[in-house]
Amino acid sequence: MGGTPGTDVRALSQADMRQVLSALAPVDGAAWQALEALLGSVTWKKDEHLVRTGERVRYAHFLVEGIVRVYHAHGGTEYNKTFFVPGMFPTPLTALLTNEPCRLGFQALTPARTLRFPFAAFQDLFHEHRCLETVMRRVLEIEWSNKERHDIRMVTEDATANYLTFRKELPGLEDLVPQYHIASYLGVTPVQLSRIRAKLVGRG
Repeated sequence: MGGTPGTDVRALSQADMRQVLSALAPVDGAAWQALEALLGSVTWKKDEHLVRTGERVRYAHFLVEGIVRVYHAHGGTEYNKTFFVPGMFPTPLTALLTNEPCRLGFQALTPARTLRFPFAAFQDLFHEHRCLETVMRRVLEIEWSNKERHDIRMVTEDATANYLTFRKELPGLEDLVPQYHIASYLGVTPVQLSRIRAKLVGRG
């Protein structure tokens, strides 16, 4: 699940979560109270996994503090797929919706905190609170659209263009995590990323 991009790493709150959800679709007071009752706060150490590859998933997460990466491991190499910052939902939707083992890893790159809720219980609320079902539908629509645009861009644009898009979508994030994680996300080596950055500095 995505959310509002940004790199404001201040700790957020349940009120911020409601605001993010309501930006997708209006969430009335009764629906929010029902969802709020499901929320639990969880802290994560740096490098700790919210979800490991191969695990079955029960919970959805709202990130209130820290940075989380999502990666795919293949042949002993990890490939970063995306990053989550406060205000976003680092949640393996496919694993939750299919009840299959997760094919991705979700790892905290910094100390982090999430508000998590059992996804099945969240879905049970749809019958009484249709606005929550609407929120879920909007999340799926946005995620599908974002993934399609991202996948097309990554294979049609060069590394420099993708790096500039990354900086625009997540401004300042490259200063908060190791550069090799950014390089992995862009599909280049750390040396290539350094050259791209140096070239852009020279151009500026």
